[in-house]
Amino acid sequence: MSAPLRELLDPPIIQQINQLDVSPGSRVLEIGAGTGHVTAYLARAVGPLGRVVAVDDDTTHLNPSAVVDVYSRDVAVNPDAVPGDAASFDLVVARWPYHRLVDPAALIDRMLARLRPGGWLVLADVTDTRPHVHRAATSGDEELINRIVRRLYDTTLGAGGTGRWPADLEEFLHSRGMQGVCLSAASETWTGGRPGCNVLAGIVHHARTTLQALGIPADDIDYFQTVMTDHHLVLRSIERRGLHARKPA
Repeated sequence: MSAPLRELLDPPIIQQINQLDVSPGSRVLEIGAGTGHVTAYLARAVGPLGRVVAVDDDTTHLNPSAVVDVYSRDVAVNPDAVPGDAASFDLVVARWPYHRLVDPAALIDRMLARLRPGGWLVLADVTDTRPHVHRAATSGDEELINRIVRRLYDTTLGAGGTGRWPADLEEFLHSRGMQGVCLSAASETWTGGRPGCNVLAGIVHHARTTLQALGIPADDIDYFQTVMTDHHLVLRSIERRGLHARKPA
C-alpha cells in the first residue's frame, strides 16, 4: 500500500480505535495489516504485556516482535483461515480497501467468533462513491477526474460490492447480536494543490503502470497530476466509513 493510500485509509480506523478503551495488556487481532502502520499503533496501545496478531496475505512489511505475531493468510479468499481461538481477543480490527472479498459476511462472522464477550469490533472501508467535482477549469477536467478515480476504485479498492464490508453493515451487526453499533461516514472538500488533492495525485502516480495497462493514456495521467495542483479545482472526496460495535458480555 502506497504512502498516499495510507494517508487516505488509515485515519478512519485510527479514529474508531481512539474512541475505545484499548487497555495495556489487551489482545488484538488485526485483519488486513498491510504495511503495519496500524499494527504499530496497536502495539503501542497494548504495551509489552499485550499481544497483537497481525494477518495479511502479504506480510513483507510486517515485523514480528515480542508483542506482534504475524500470520500470512489470505482470509479474503478463505475466511476460515482467520487465526485464533474462540473468544480469545479483546479487540478485532479490520479494514478492507485493497482486495476483493469472497464472502464479507462470513469473514465478519469468523472475527466475531474470536471476539471475547464484551470485546470490540472495529471495521473501516471506502464506499462505492465517486468524487463530486464542485469546480474545475473545464468540463473535460471533471470527466477526466471521474474516469481515473472510478478506474482506481474498481482496481485498487475493489468495487462491485466485493471489496468492502456489506452496505447494510449496521443492520448486519445488529442481526448478530452486537451492541453499541456506531457507524460514521465522511467525505471532505479538497482544493487543488492542498493535501487532499496531493494524496489523490500520489495514489494515481503510484498506480500509473496499472492504469496504463487498463487503457488510461499516459498523457491523461500526466494531465490529472497537473489538474490536482490547480487551485481553481474544488472536489468532494470519496466516502470513507468507520464502525465500532461491542459483543454482549
